[in-house]
Amino acid sequence: MAAISSLKTALQSIGSNPVLFLGGLLAGLITLPQLGTQLAGIPFVPTVLQVLAFFVTPFVAAGIYGMADEALESAESRTTLSTLTAVGREKYVPLLLANIVELGIVIAFGIVFVIVTTVVVLSIGLGAVAGGGGGDLAIGGGVVIAIVALLLLFLVFVLVNFFIQFFPVAVVVGESGAIESFGESYRLVRNNIVPALGYSVIQLVAGFLVSIPVTGFIFFRTFQNLQDIQNLQNAGGVAPGTVPSGLGFSTTEIVAIAAISLAAQMLLTTFQYTYAVAFFEAHDGGHTKQVGPTGPDIDGESVIPKFE
Repeated sequence: MAAISSLKTALQSIGSNPVLFLGGLLAGLITLPQLGTQLAGIPFVPTVLQVLAFFVTPFVAAGIYGMADEALESAESRTTLSTLTAVGREKYVPLLLANIVELGIVIAFGIVFVIVTTVVVLSIGLGAVAGGGGGDLAIGGGVVIAIVALLLLFLVFVLVNFFIQFFPVAVVVGESGAIESFGESYRLVRNNIVPALGYSVIQLVAGFLVSIPVTGFIFFRTFQNLQDIQNLQNAGGVAPGTVPSGLGFSTTEIVAIAAISLAAQMLLTTFQYTYAVAFFEAHDGGHTKQVGPTGPDIDGESVIPKFE
């Protein structure tokens, strides 16, 4: 299977180029302050840090893709952090612009989601008022329509992301512009539907497995905190609707979660970026390949290279 072949290539390149993990570590350090402030319950700061990370991440991301590309050139290829800085400077602006386009796509889907939800809710309300005795039937039918409409919208969103998922690699490795990268990603996935599906599943499973330790602990502690709050409220020790400050994450827990999250982010980013480049390069990505000879022919005239 093509996805498995690219996976093996990526893992071999990571094994022979452990410096790639430093790129993943830098990516993790960018998001670490945001996670720490969220766990500490500090207001506004996580949002500000998220905005800053949006503008800083393209530099590191482009650099990691560049390092992965260099590491994948051959079995003996070696990459360095100097590649990260060089490619990061060169590809920062086009990758940032491409990320802005992707953000615009997400916002557009969000707006459509809100509009569909609003229309469905208003339709259910008006149907219930006008339906008289059949109001329950109208509400039930409206709920079904709402679920189907939102599921279809979500399916379209997933499909769009499936086809454009390689746009960052197209910008850095494929030498495409911010807009052209989406078309190149679409062509790659369209021509390799089954391998791309296998690739996406592997990426999804890897992300899920690596995130389990952090997300599992956060969900467990959050649920435990809610139970403690409920018990205090039932005992009359806390007024309903208030959250005691002492029931959040402790400093030790925040440090532990941040450390585990940083390690997980380093591993996951290194793997996902290298795997993306390996798959992209294995499936052409829309590049032209020279298949004919070059140089003078027997008459001394240059032979024009043939491309496919």
